[in-house]
Amino acid sequence: MKVQTKFNEKELLRIRQALDRLGSNQRKAFFRRVGAALKADFDMGFRRGKSPRGNAWAPVLRGGQPLRDTRRLQGSLTFRATSDSTEVGTNVDYGPAQQEGVDKAVTVPTHTRLINQAFGRKLSTGVYQTVKSHKRKMNIEARPFLGIERPQQRKIVRVFGQYMRELGAQGNAT
Repeated sequence: MKVQTKFNEKELLRIRQALDRLGSNQRKAFFRRVGAALKADFDMGFRRGKSPRGNAWAPVLRGGQPLRDTRRLQGSLTFRATSDSTEVGTNVDYGPAQQEGVDKAVTVPTHTRLINQAFGRKLSTGVYQTVKSHKRKMNIEARPFLGIERPQQRKIVRVFGQYMRELGAQGNAT
């Protein structure tokens, strides 16, 4: 899942020009730091229940904590860095639906369900039942957990400044 974003063009140009003067290993190290910083930021969003912009996620109707009940989505966040970029994302199949929201009819495929209670009473042993394919209205409110907003842009600029200072200090030490 990819999220597109706009970035301060002047800052981006300054960073890009400085990175172009670095070797590929140094650029990859920078992008690794950016990936780690963004992943940490998105993890904090999960702990706070907020989007990258800082807005609280909409509550869920059935109770519980939005996107946090099982911790599966948060635990799936990873990043990958190259000498040209970094990507932070998830491979969880319901990630895009949570990020962007869904309001449409979907087809639920035929599946088997374990029935543990009937008519309000618990069954002594579970019964497996085949459920036929059917349509279901899916209405999931968007709860963005990835994205590059102003706070993340500032973080990237800070990581860049710190990294360049460290490279300068290394250059002065040799």
